Amino acid sequence: MSGQHGDGYRRGRQVEEQREPRVGSVYRRLLLIIWGLGAVILLVVPAFGVGWTGIFAVVLVMHAFFAGLIFLDIRSLRQQGVEWGYSRHLWFSSALVFPFVTLVYCWYVARVVRRENERRGYTDDEAAEADSDSDDETREETADR
Repeated sequence: MSGQHGDGYRRGRQVEEQREPRVGSVYRRLLLIIWGLGAVILLVVPAFGVGWTGIFAVVLVMHAFFAGLIFLDIRSLRQQGVEWGYSRHLWFSSALVFPFVTLVYCWYVARVVRRENERRGYTDDEAAEADSDSDDETREETADR
């Protein structure tokens, strides 16, 4: 006897076997890539003789962009069920001001995602197996052609 009863609660084996979906940070890798590109641009801008105003403009645009991506990433994680509390405001506002906050945020959010996935019953081994299984299936499909 499984399924939903008159009181609105689900019971039975189907519910026990069902897990919450895996949590993933959507923008973390993108933040790292853009941070690296921004650092390269920041180093190249003085070579064109732009001066301090150009450097300041690059830094200002980078920080606004990082803050927006951090805001979107936190919102995405909250929609997946990760609770942030009020520290999300500190991450967003500090990304506007400090250059290395984006790197610290990427490190922190990796820990948050790993901790939440462990709480939901997923392990790093399962993620590696899922990735290798999908790679094996792709290789078999390619070999069949």
